[in-house]
Parts: sequence; structure tokens; C-alpha cells
Amino acid sequence: MILSSALADHRELAPVLVHADPNGLAYDPHARALYVADGHGGGILRVDGDRHRRIATIDSAGVTSTNRLGGLAVTPYGTLYAARLGYGRAGAIFRVEPDGGEPEALDTLPPQFWRIGVTYDPHGHVLYATQYLKSKSGPFAGAVVEIDLVDGFVTTIADGFVKPVGIAKLGSLLMVTDARQRAVFRIELFAGRAITRTRLAVDVDRPDSICACGPDSVLLTCFDEPGRRGSVRRLWLDGRTRTIAEGPWEPRGVATDGTRVFVAARRTGRILVFPLIG
Repeated sequence: MILSSALADHRELAPVLVHADPNGLAYDPHARALYVADGHGGGILRVDGDRHRRIATIDSAGVTSTNRLGGLAVTPYGTLYAARLGYGRAGAIFRVEPDGGEPEALDTLPPQFWRIGVTYDPHGHVLYATQYLKSKSGPFAGAVVEIDLVDGFVTTIADGFVKPVGIAKLGSLLMVTDARQRAVFRIELFAGRAITRTRLAVDVDRPDSICACGPDSVLLTCFDEPGRRGSVRRLWLDGRTRTIAEGPWEPRGVATDGTRVFVAARRTGRILVFPLIG
């Protein structure tokens, strides 16, 4: 079932206004806080109701850009991991502690890769991240990597992507969006290795960020570039989809607290909020 745009717009809740250009989002259910990556200023913001505070700033490494940060991941202990795009020479992932302090880069990652999506697996104490290279003709050599947070060892889990962006983990599955292939991929893992990869959704309007939504579905942001309209959809593991909301905004990061869906709207200083529809 697909919601009409009129119904989706009608059900929009009051947005969260931030002094930032929001990109990556992560919700910490233990602290009941929403974390926001400021793509323009490099800040990591914590939103607790009406209280907003910057807990860290990721250095630009000399790269001049209006879009510095990508995705966020949060652990059960409140530690955050933030992806820096890097523009082919400063790609990195940083560890940020919830009480602030200086962000610490994971030092085993090659800086030439663009990195956007990141998700944490508490069972293996590892990160999964998307990465790709970029030339004048566009992105290429996309892959998903696993980063062991004990020894820093980096393993390629799956390659053959073009521009992988979002990533989420559901049990033994990784869900990955590829903006250039206009698809959402389902990767089955066994003993830390990919054993199958299938296209769960195809011909998707520029799929972007993704996050887990219960044990059997994910939330996905998409953007119709010719029509300049964004949407957030719920995608189940059996391939069913449902549009939660759509409108004249360009979405980036997505997160949920189990009852609401948070969507970062590019260049608006707003995080859109919608009720989570079953």
C-alpha cells in the first residue's frame, strides 16, 4: 500500500529546527537523544527535546566544501561514529564520545575513498561502512567494508557497487543502497562473510540513507531529481514497500525512535518528523 502525497503531507509533525545543514542522523534509544551530523560545519549535534548542543566538531582536513559529513552510527554505550566524505584525499571515520572530547579518527582506513554510510554491529563490535572512488566521469569501485574496532583490521565484505551510500544491519543481513544503480541490495552474512547478494528493490529514485526499522524492515530516503521531490519509504525484507511521506524536499539521513521517523532535509536547517506507519 502506498500513501498518497496529500495524506503524507497532512500527517507531518512539527519539524526539528537546527542551526546546521543536517545530513547523517542516529537515534540513541538509551539516552532518548537524536544525533545530527552538520554537513556544512562539521559539527555533531545532540538533540534532547528542546535542548540542542554541539558535542564535537570534525575537522575538514583542509578540504573546502559545503558538505563535509555523511552518516552517523551510535553504539549501545553512546559512542558515535561519523563518516567524513574526504573528497578523494581525506575520507575517514571518527569516533566521538557522548560526553564530548576530541574526535578520534580510525587510522587504518585509506583516505582516498569517499565514505558516507556507517552502521554498528554490537555482536561483533565492528563497523560496516560504504565506500567508493570518484573520477571526473563519476563514482566507481564501490564496496562495503567491515572495520574491526579492536584491532582496526579492514575487510572487504562485498564489492561490485558503483555508488553505495546507505547501510543498515538487520540480524545476519546488511541492507545497502546504491544511488547510481538505483537499487537496494540485501547481503546475507555468515561468519562475517557475504554469502549471497540480491536486489531487494530496483528502479528506485536515487536511494540515499537507510536505517533499521524493527527486525524485518528498513526506512529508506529517496529523491526524484527531475521532479525535485523527496520521499521516505518503509521497505520490508519480502520486497513490500510503503511510502511514509513525500514532498518538495531533498532528504538525506533517516532515523527512528520506534514511533516517529526523522528525515534530514538538505539546506533547510530542518529535520522533518513523521509518524511511523506500520
